[in-house]
Amino acid sequence: MGAGLLCGFFIGRFYTLKNETRRLKNDRDRTLSGLMALMNSTNQLNDDVDVHSVALQDASQEIDRLEREDHFDDLQTALMSNITRVFQSNRKLENDLVVSRFQLESQAQELDRSRSEARTDGLCNVGNRKAVDETLQFMVSRYQQDRKASFGLMLVDIDHFKRINDTFGHQAGDEVLTSISFALKECVRPKDFVGRLGGDEFCIMLDGLSDVDVQLVGTRIRSAIELNDFSLNDSGQSTVVTMSMGLAVIEPTDNAESLYERADKALYKSKQLGRNRLCMIANESIETVGLTKVPDYASYDEFKTQLNEFNTQ
Repeated sequence: MGAGLLCGFFIGRFYTLKNETRRLKNDRDRTLSGLMALMNSTNQLNDDVDVHSVALQDASQEIDRLEREDHFDDLQTALMSNITRVFQSNRKLENDLVVSRFQLESQAQELDRSRSEARTDGLCNVGNRKAVDETLQFMVSRYQQDRKASFGLMLVDIDHFKRINDTFGHQAGDEVLTSISFALKECVRPKDFVGRLGGDEFCIMLDGLSDVDVQLVGTRIRSAIELNDFSLNDSGQSTVVTMSMGLAVIEPTDNAESLYERADKALYKSKQLGRNRLCMIANESIETVGLTKVPDYASYDEFKTQLNEFNTQ
């Protein structure tokens, strides 16, 4: 009975924490949505106040130009006084709206910053596992809505990363991870996604490319990493890093799990075949794309220039 109560406690606590995380996310999203709606309403109200103030100024000028007669003199004075008070109130309201809008924008930016930090890997400054899962689900759902929104999922594993840690130390290993993530982001377009799955494993989602283009970009990314010398510990030392990569392009029957599974199988095949290569699963068969031979570029910078030209097409 004691063991059962203990198990029940931990299971209940697990689901409570899981539900609490989901609740906090939903609360944060609703708050941000409410702030954005309030900001839009504030902007509209500010525009309306400006229009009203201009109308009051025009009315004031028209009344002031009227010829004064004894029986209209008191009425004209009262009208001018009331218009002046309303105009002053409008000006105060406009100033209050400017202050409120600034405060709302600051709060919305802070909420958005918190949400961004929760989806960012602290070491590599790319998407974390949570961001990977959310982005993959979004892109699969978008493809199911519009079959033209194709994309490729690429899983990346640094070859023999443990050897780098054992040889140069864990700080050097962290520097390599940081440099790899920076290089991966340089090799793709702003609309593509780079994330870290954990350890030395990364994920890239290439948006809107055909099968051939996805393979070409994947091969070039792998070559870019091999061409680059990664500096270590600010000591002048450097090391060459290679990567094994698995690629799968979404198909009509895919969901997030099946697409990830195919990319993972392709990655496993790359390691089986000797690493430092890209394998792709297409039509249930595994294709080897871009073996260890690297194109003849004079430097990494020359390679990166040609890659950027391709990515902007």
